[in-house]
Amino acid sequence: MRKLIATTFIVLCVALAVPQDAKAQSYSNSLSADPLGLAFGIFNATFESRVGAQNSFTLFGSYYTATYLADWTAFGFGGSYRWYFDINDGKRPIQGLSAGPFIAFSFWSWGGASYINYDNSLAVAIGGEGAYKWVFGGFVVEPYLRLALPITKGDGITYRGYGLGCNLGFAW
Repeated sequence: MRKLIATTFIVLCVALAVPQDAKAQSYSNSLSADPLGLAFGIFNATFESRVGAQNSFTLFGSYYTATYLADWTAFGFGGSYRWYFDINDGKRPIQGLSAGPFIAFSFWSWGGASYINYDNSLAVAIGGEGAYKWVFGGFVVEPYLRLALPITKGDGITYRGYGLGCNLGFAW
């Protein structure tokens, strides 16, 4: 069932990502979430705000449930700074191709077997992200890829150094 939901979501993202010929409107903020992650017990939400002609910053929050990682739960937050590239597509921040660094903090809690004693842990990661954002009349479709290196990681947690998803939301 999860594979069906994930596949349907990816097809929907690609279908909605077809460029439209409408005149590009300028947006300054967006709020979005990644419903694909929900199939794996991960909830991600992102706020983005334009800070210059070609730049923006993001703030994001995450929640991981036991569905994703056996007996672990976590919440986290982070931020990134994005540069938008002019690739002659008529898009302006916060639309189009972007890349930049990010930092993420996660607070992990073990809820599994009592004979295993893992302490609650703080994990910190830094890395880079790339994304392409389409805005259709205020509706946002944003596939993204994040690559990260752990600065700290908790005892008993296997770190995954990548994240792939597709945010859906709205812009204003």
